[in-house]
Amino acid sequence: MLTDLNKTNQGGAWWNFDTYITPVSQFYIRNAFPTPRPELDRRVDPRYWQLKIHGDAVEREMTITYDDLLKMPSRSIISVMQCTGNGRSLFWEQEGFLNEPQRVVGNGWGLGGVGQAEWEYVPMSYILDLVGLKKNAKAVLFWSGVDGKEPNTESDTGRPMSIQDVLERPDEIGLAFKMNGMPLPPDHGAPVRALVPGWCGGASTKWLTEIKIASHDFWVRLNTYDHTMMGPDYPPPKPAPNDEFRFVRPEQLLGIPVTWQEGRSTLALPLVLDRQPDMPANYPLGRGERPVLKAGPQMLRGYAWAPNAGVRRVDVRVNGGAWQAARIIDPQINRYTWVRFAFPFAPAPGDYVIETRTTDRNGHAQPASVPFNKGGYNFFAIPKFMVQVV
Repeated sequence: MLTDLNKTNQGGAWWNFDTYITPVSQFYIRNAFPTPRPELDRRVDPRYWQLKIHGDAVEREMTITYDDLLKMPSRSIISVMQCTGNGRSLFWEQEGFLNEPQRVVGNGWGLGGVGQAEWEYVPMSYILDLVGLKKNAKAVLFWSGVDGKEPNTESDTGRPMSIQDVLERPDEIGLAFKMNGMPLPPDHGAPVRALVPGWCGGASTKWLTEIKIASHDFWVRLNTYDHTMMGPDYPPPKPAPNDEFRFVRPEQLLGIPVTWQEGRSTLALPLVLDRQPDMPANYPLGRGERPVLKAGPQMLRGYAWAPNAGVRRVDVRVNGGAWQAARIIDPQINRYTWVRFAFPFAPAPGDYVIETRTTDRNGHAQPASVPFNKGGYNFFAIPKFMVQVV
């Protein structure tokens, strides 16, 4: 069901995807450290879990329990969740960023670092009403701190965002405690994770234990040198004198943190992986091998998403020919959902290159390429699928 990237990261087998909602068993797993489990660490046991909400920009600091959270008004939303490293393989395969000074590093997700789930959550609008937001509020830090190299140790995992970003959609950002109608599984942040639809998955902090709302900005691993666009096209911001640094130093602020995810698309076909440094051990193709299709009429299927604005259309072209509109199967119930699409294909025997392109409702289409960034984040260029037809 998943491709093995390393001991703590597994990608979805996107070539097998066919459902609108991704089953948990097929949902990618992205963790920096081993998954915290309640039998080893009571901080993630619902019976003992606590969330501290504090900072100089709230009127009333408080600590809530899991039972407290379950009694709060909740909502549900269907939304894509995507690792910002999804598609990194194509920085190597399509753009050749393999050698210094333009060398991309990281996990080779292919296109499997994405899934769609129904999330039940308590919206931040309710949380902010509880604690009272002061006028000096500038930033919110969603902090885990529990997913260390060993159980019951401190970690450096968390992600801030500006209070303005939260207040632009306080009913959509929140504290998630269910996934596909069931309590969150450990690998996906149990008992409670942040939920920031449309942003990179790392912004939806798993195993949440602290929310700090302050009059200053925060700098942590996931917005300084990790999950950050680093390269000549991405000059880093400058911190203010009173900013808070957790587990990082000012000189580690190296690029622009990834936030919104751009429009993307994929066919339900495996990619040809020939150049990426490490192959997943259980990938269905050998290095450089093409997937094989039978000649004759058939239907190609895939997925498209554009959480910043929603999907307007999906186009497909074969061997560099004209772009042709694909049929979109699903209604888009909100801008954060993906849609499935279908495209008729009737090839004779031979080799083919098939490209897919999403255009969002603002008219932005996937480009032919995207600039280099060292971490290989946010690859949203047109993907190329090479197939052999027999």
